[in-house]
Amino acid sequence: MPESRFFHTYTCRTTIIRFSAALFLVAYLLCSPAIGHAQKTIVVIPKATILNFWKILCVGAHDAIKGQDINLIWRGPRVENKSKAQQHLLKFYTDKKVEAIVIAPADKEKLNQDIEEAVQAGIKVVIIDSPVTTTAPQTYIATDNYKAGELGAQMLAGKIKSTGPILLIGHTPENGASFLREKGFIDRINELLPGQSVIRLHMENGSERETRIAAGEILNALPSIAGIFAVNEPTSDGVLHVLSKHPDISIPFIAFDNNKNLVQGIKDGKVSGLIAQKPYALGFFGVNAAIDLIDGKKVGRTMESPVTVITQDNVNISSTLKCLQKMTEREKAVCPICFN
Repeated sequence: MPESRFFHTYTCRTTIIRFSAALFLVAYLLCSPAIGHAQKTIVVIPKATILNFWKILCVGAHDAIKGQDINLIWRGPRVENKSKAQQHLLKFYTDKKVEAIVIAPADKEKLNQDIEEAVQAGIKVVIIDSPVTTTAPQTYIATDNYKAGELGAQMLAGKIKSTGPILLIGHTPENGASFLREKGFIDRINELLPGQSVIRLHMENGSERETRIAAGEILNALPSIAGIFAVNEPTSDGVLHVLSKHPDISIPFIAFDNNKNLVQGIKDGKVSGLIAQKPYALGFFGVNAAIDLIDGKKVGRTMESPVTVITQDNVNISSTLKCLQKMTEREKAVCPICFN
């Protein structure tokens, strides 16, 4: 395969590709009043604020405090892969001595020290969505990401009709959730399709635009790609954009997470299957766990949030898409900045 300015192919069986692009500016979005009259303050720090996944998670977090004397602050970087911004927020709210912090870490290791310092300061810390390698947090609530990656492999393997390479589009290597999805996918695809090579692509910032450019180049250079698996919403959006612009390309594609474009991709036949997480549940139960910890109640160390598989067979069933529907005006009023 010819070398590209965006990626380079190595000779190992599972090819690892690194993709770099210009960094986005970090924008902090405040989704609630500043710390004030409320008796207890819980801060939720998402990986990002502009993606559909985090907007729905925001609603779940706010619904968890209804009827309670709690001040909820939603604050995070605008886009994902901004661990320095999350470090800044962790330090800031640790100094403010808030009662609890619920965080979806962008990096599985870089936030460890700041999380440990928050716990040492007496703050209850709940990890959601992605793991960290420190054992300091009181609880962890997330999809079983390794198992979800295995599921992606099973879904894709059943649709692959050629012996060409499989394209695995990861997020960033530091992202704990997507790393586990990649590992689960590779382990399972090697069992199901032994001998079939996997091209593994990593993003620097994990944006839809990066994925779109890189995936477009790869598909132009390697028309023999047998199937594609993308590990989250922006990477799935990027692949769908490329496939939608090339109606002549018909490649089995399993996407991860959900939004209206990906659901439409299923209806149009461009997305073979969608593995959808439950962001509302992550937000709701993450904050609920923080409340219980503040109140001295016992909370389990881990809680799994199951995924939902969406295909053409069930995409038009109303109950399947309940968590994907557009937010109501009432829900938007809870957190207006989250929906700008």
